[in-house]
Amino acid sequence: MKKIVYVFSVLTISVAVTSCFSGSADDTRSSLEELIKPSVEYDVVEIEGLYSMKVPKFMTVTTQLQEDASLQYNNPFKEKYVTVLDEKNDEIMVFMTDYGVYDDSKSKLENYVDTRLSYLTESGISVINQTDLKSEMINGRKAYSTMIDATVSDIAQDITYYFTYVEGRENYYMISAWTLMDRKDSYTDEVKEMASSFKEL
Repeated sequence: MKKIVYVFSVLTISVAVTSCFSGSADDTRSSLEELIKPSVEYDVVEIEGLYSMKVPKFMTVTTQLQEDASLQYNNPFKEKYVTVLDEKNDEIMVFMTDYGVYDDSKSKLENYVDTRLSYLTESGISVINQTDLKSEMINGRKAYSTMIDATVSDIAQDITYYFTYVEGRENYYMISAWTLMDRKDSYTDEVKEMASSFKEL
């Protein structure tokens, strides 16, 4: 099974934002943030006749994020990254069976998710918080998603990861997005838009 290699371009640029409102109620602040929240435009990217997915226009294509990913986009200035890895169903099943990690009490997709998540600890990532796996349907395909806050070795700031796992006809797809943890509020909706737009062709 191909091992994930994440290469982060964490910039040392810091942006200080000082609130003009002091002592305001939380709901008032949230309303103001919604009003000034910029709208995001998306391009639909099609990959090798396998799938299509929306990607924010502020991101550009790259090849430096994840080994063997068929889609890789980022914006280092905004610290926002997204990749998609596609893997053959039968190859994954052989791998899990050969290494004795397949659990007969779970579905094939659940086994794939478990196997992929197990790589996190092996790649130097310490989980701070993880949401429960969410089962969903994305354009007619079964999927699971989760969000993970984590500490990563050699990176000063904590990272938030968004993982979506999709079961295709002949492939499994892993959509991985990440940003600095203190910026996740500005990325969560964009990640949801990308993941929900994923469509196997």
